[in-house]
Amino acid sequence: MLDELAGYFSDRIGRMRDKAERAAAAPLLVRGAVTVFAALSLVLAFPPEVMRNFAAIVLAGIVALLPAVFPRSRLVGLAVFACAFGWVLGTLVYGESVSVPRLIGLSTALYLMHSLAALAAVLPYDAIVSPGVLSGWLLRAGAIVAVSAVVSVAMLLLVKVTLGPVFLVASLVGVLAAGALAYLVARRASN
Repeated sequence: MLDELAGYFSDRIGRMRDKAERAAAAPLLVRGAVTVFAALSLVLAFPPEVMRNFAAIVLAGIVALLPAVFPRSRLVGLAVFACAFGWVLGTLVYGESVSVPRLIGLSTALYLMHSLAALAAVLPYDAIVSPGVLSGWLLRAGAIVAVSAVVSVAMLLLVKVTLGPVFLVASLVGVLAAGALAYLVARRASN
């Protein structure tokens, strides 16, 4: 039993050593970016009172590393959930106001973390990647973030102008449109 366990661990250590020796720069750069955007998301999501605590900083660092080390797992979702928990904690418990720049910064960092984790999930450690692939990926993600930020700010301005029953009707129409779009995409994907 102990020999089998020792053999298992020596095999795992050998695989990790082999991966480290064969690792290429681009996949490591992508995983590093995942870590950076996950950490930025956590800093933007949690209130400053919490992030001043040393234990919280260490825990945030660990949570930020998990999506980069295991991009094919549910740990990416755990990092997103931790950010959502931090946002709710800050607004409900610590009474922080919701500001548009912080919200756009958080959503941008979360989107980039999630998008780059998806790229890291399909890149082997030893992949040789053209710089055009990475720059194209980041340009598309940046365009999505920019358009989303512009639309979000425009919608917030529209809400301020049209508060009342018009806002409720527009919200319901938007929810119905999003549901119809999700149905059409799911239907098309199943065919």
